[in-house]
Amino acid sequence: MTPHTPTALAVAAGARLSDVERAWRTGRAAEVPIGVAWDVTRVTRTIGAVALHRLRASGTALGLVLDVPPRATVEFLAPPGCSASWPPLTGTRCVASGVMRWPSPLTDLRAGRRAACGRRWIVAPDTAGPLTTDGDELCEAVAAALAHLAGVWLSDVRTKGAGRGPMRRVS
Repeated sequence: MTPHTPTALAVAAGARLSDVERAWRTGRAAEVPIGVAWDVTRVTRTIGAVALHRLRASGTALGLVLDVPPRATVEFLAPPGCSASWPPLTGTRCVASGVMRWPSPLTDLRAGRRAACGRRWIVAPDTAGPLTTDGDELCEAVAAALAHLAGVWLSDVRTKGAGRGPMRRVS
């Protein structure tokens, strides 16, 4: 087991090797601790899609990224301590402790596979890429995604009129 294999990354974060191997062999996700090697930044799926597009367009080196359909979220691995400095952005949550569920590295969007829990990798564990996305660049991309989506919503309200868009006025 080399230090950069997906299994080694999970174990280095505190997961038990036997638990990881058993989970992946049976198509489940392994429970991997948060806060040791990374924090997790969870955003809504819509914000995540726009932020990912912005990060890729800017050439930012992406760390591991998970699609979590049951929660309609995207989870970015960020450097440890990132959650302590994350601003209160709508549709986001940063987690510095607990566990996350890691599907097998073979369950990704390109392969069209998911773990039994529904999770799959957008950016899978890869020896060539970084483990985490830079926290400042991630925050900037998420803030820009929120601004973009707010602009889209305002344009929609102007076009359709107040009370007809996705956020209706409450009487």
